[in-house]
Amino acid sequence: MAKATWKYTLREIIIVIIGISIAFSMNKCADNVSDNKLRKQYLTNLKSDIEADKTQLTDNIEAINKKLKTCAEIIPVLNSDQHPDMRLMNNIFAIVKYQTFSPKNITYKTLINSGDLKLIDNFQLKTSIQQHYSNYEDMSEVYTRHTSLIQDYLGNYLVNHADYDQIMQGKSPFLDEIKLKNIVRAMLTTFDEKKKSTQEGITSCDVLISTIDKEIN
Repeated sequence: MAKATWKYTLREIIIVIIGISIAFSMNKCADNVSDNKLRKQYLTNLKSDIEADKTQLTDNIEAINKKLKTCAEIIPVLNSDQHPDMRLMNNIFAIVKYQTFSPKNITYKTLINSGDLKLIDNFQLKTSIQQHYSNYEDMSEVYTRHTSLIQDYLGNYLVNHADYDQIMQGKSPFLDEIKLKNIVRAMLTTFDEKKKSTQEGITSCDVLISTIDKEIN
């Protein structure tokens, strides 16, 4: 009787262990399915964000090219024998308007702040994502330098070195055209730098979009 009871007890223990193992495996499997689904959703959202960023950067390139052309038209006219007209003033005010870049980085910030970046187990992809947003930080510095030049130099010039009453007499409102010419020349350099940085940003977007596509397809 005691022997039969011992066998019965052992059998029950084994059944319980097997049941626990099966339940654990099922829970782990369910967790993996849930993690994979969440990971794919993150990557899909991230791709959408980057595509929107690329569109914004492409628009910026177009605007920068126009401003480079405008600067090239302004320089020969300033401090020259060419009779200035309203087009010169319009061109000056056109380059005062600067392009900004505001990346859609909510998905990336959520990945970082929630700790869910660990869901992306592809080391190359994870590194590419982090490098891409690091590139954005470098681009932001270039954009900031360009904005500072506009505000501190060109903006200051238009406030303190222009007499807009001269316009009524058909004259240029710019009192020191040599100074203005030098400012515009300096802006050409920062426009080129901004354009190069923006193009690098677009390339980074393309590379990361391609990498994400390989991962989710």
